[in-house]
Amino acid sequence: MKKIRILIADDHMLMRMGISALIGSTDDMEIVGEARNGHLAVQLAKTLKPDVVIMDLMMPEMLGSDATKMIHDCNPNIKVIILTTYATSIELANAVTNGAVGVLLKDKVDMDLANTIRLVVAGNQVVPTKLIEQIEQDKALSKLTNRQLEILASIAEGQSNSDIATQFGLSEITIKKYLSTIFERLGVANRSEAVALALRKQMLKI
Repeated sequence: MKKIRILIADDHMLMRMGISALIGSTDDMEIVGEARNGHLAVQLAKTLKPDVVIMDLMMPEMLGSDATKMIHDCNPNIKVIILTTYATSIELANAVTNGAVGVLLKDKVDMDLANTIRLVVAGNQVVPTKLIEQIEQDKALSKLTNRQLEILASIAEGQSNSDIATQFGLSEITIKKYLSTIFERLGVANRSEAVALALRKQMLKI
């Protein structure tokens, strides 16, 4: 029986050891490589051509979402499963957009990892139902331009449309158009909802 070939990408050695132990207890899978950062994950994926990459979302040198895109662009047949400690984040949404076909919370690894690997190899997308709506919401946040984020930050600081217009050298009418676009993109009705959502998703630093 041909085994499923797996590359682990995680900057924590204990996490890599735990995943290796889980994979080692199966009969249909094998570890072909380990990477401690995103850059190395991309390099090893190119040379080893694994069936599956188990990718930590937050890693040094290159985020898991960016590494996922590079791997998917080079070889879309490689299935990427994202590991994360967060129920949702902008980077998780980016990873799914960039080609990840599975999402697994780290506290569920011991129970769900092997089955998730088998499902993605069989052609399924494995993203927990409760995360799908949140990921879609995060995708909207990730599409905000730098100027839109700057205006959103100004709103969070309590500035009026007039203040924001003066700050950016724009007319109040232009600021209102910006706000309308921001609200529509985020799926919110007003300033307070937009700020609350952006703060909850850690998009603003105030």
